[in-house]
Amino acid sequence: MHTRRFLSYHGDRFDDESLCLWSEPGARLEAVLPLARSPGDAEVVVSHPGSTFGGLIEPSIDPARRAGLLAAAAGILLDRGYRRLAYKPAPAIFGAQFDESDLRLMTHVGQVRRCNLWNFIRLDHHHELAPKRRASVKAASRKGVTVRQAQGDDEWLAFHALLTANLASRHAAAPVHSAEEMLLLRQRIAGENEMWLAFDRHSEIVAGTWCFAYNRRVLHTQYIASSPKGRELGGVDSLLAAVIDDAGRRGLNALSFGINTLADGFQINSNLLKQKLRFGGGVAACWQFDVDLARLAHVDPGFA
Repeated sequence: MHTRRFLSYHGDRFDDESLCLWSEPGARLEAVLPLARSPGDAEVVVSHPGSTFGGLIEPSIDPARRAGLLAAAAGILLDRGYRRLAYKPAPAIFGAQFDESDLRLMTHVGQVRRCNLWNFIRLDHHHELAPKRRASVKAASRKGVTVRQAQGDDEWLAFHALLTANLASRHAAAPVHSAEEMLLLRQRIAGENEMWLAFDRHSEIVAGTWCFAYNRRVLHTQYIASSPKGRELGGVDSLLAAVIDDAGRRGLNALSFGINTLADGFQINSNLLKQKLRFGGGVAACWQFDVDLARLAHVDPGFA
């Protein structure tokens, strides 16, 4: 989500304002902050409007240092004419170490604008499917459902067509990524994304999920889709059970199912959350803040 390989697929859709913070010009890179101008407000900069989350990325865990880096970034953004920052830090579960030190700082210099409920499964701890999920997976197997990774662009495109039909019929929506963008990202972040598909006994695709690997520690299900036949066969249950098992065998720390909240991030999608929790997972908060850049620029680093 923070690499130029990913962010640049947006092309000229956003006015990029990303920052690299150096100890001194060209000496040592201290941190990076992916940013772009808000499409709806020229005085607001977002971290990042083209990705689910952004936030400051730096190698150490030091709250005071982090506050100082963000204050320096705020000063630069003020000079560029911005007044507010929409800050979307990465959920702590995606980091090499658990670190939420910037959350405390953000509550001091801004306001919570959204709080998504994020569902995940800790693969490095005991987890198990709920009885109904186990029964569904077994039933799907008896009905001939099989699961494997996609082989070639044709199967990736077939998944996108399935996803498009699924979102249109069930949610009157469309995928965020076009088929062309999906194939582009497949190549740009090769080795860090994968497509899993469920097939019926006649080799028809009935369910699928496009997954991103974050930090090579967490596998995230970017999209999950099923056909009507897939829902009858328990295709998604079989699919996700296989993905969870494979991720665990590979030694990944967690599987991410994404957000389960609606509207402003405070309304819970109860049915979706209940469905995901039955795979043995838990929940974490994914915060977004509306930050006053002037307050952030003059914050005392010792506050953090």
